Amino acid sequence: MSKFSILYREDTASLNIFEHCSEIGLKDLCLKVEKEVMFIDEPKSSAEVFIVASSHFSSAGNPALVTHPTGNWGKAELGGEERNLSYTYPAGQKKGLQQFAQNPLEGFEVSMEVTHHGPTKWKKPLFFIEIGSSEREWKIKKAGELVASAISEIIDDSDEYDNAVAFGGTHYCPSFNRIQIENPNIAIGHIAPRYASEFLTEEIILEAVTKSSAEIAIIDWKGLKSEARKKVLSTLEASGIEWKKTSEL
Repeated sequence: MSKFSILYREDTASLNIFEHCSEIGLKDLCLKVEKEVMFIDEPKSSAEVFIVASSHFSSAGNPALVTHPTGNWGKAELGGEERNLSYTYPAGQKKGLQQFAQNPLEGFEVSMEVTHHGPTKWKKPLFFIEIGSSEREWKIKKAGELVASAISEIIDDSDEYDNAVAFGGTHYCPSFNRIQIENPNIAIGHIAPRYASEFLTEEIILEAVTKSSAEIAIIDWKGLKSEARKKVLSTLEASGIEWKKTSEL
């Protein structure tokens, strides 16, 4: 029995991904949910990890293939609880992004997003893998095919990495994308952006480490406000957690 369950719902992108997962023999791993995953309780499943096949929306509307963890550094504006993070699965986020980068789809950007929205209280790890950013892209068959292929690679689950948590930068993580795609050893889980600096307490910093199963932290030095950077570094060092700058990786 697979350790993974693929969650999908009745929206254009999810169904596109589901159809292609079914075509490559993953239908039995797919579990349909009735509401947006960010708002629901953890489904009953024997799986150990949930992969959420979803649509990505942005006001810019740029075509994109995206992975990201879930959680709220501050207020809970889209599901979950405030100041609470989910357990996530760094290897899946890494392998998904690598597959997107290695098999480029013309016109599509490839990116992680920082940790955002619900759910936050599930006991098992989860992450989102998405087609964006409008109805036009959600129904592109080649996009659904590529996401399904990436999910297949994630489920293969044969690679081992040093898990990491990341701090700093903007919502689409340019410095961390490079590391996630190119570094053969490190898989990034939770990512706290610069705009979450005011919420970075010792408690939530350590929660990000724990729920990423992180062995190392990565700091976008110029991408984090000074006071937040001091707080992150003092917390990491007091807890004996190794850290490196993005420029060192």
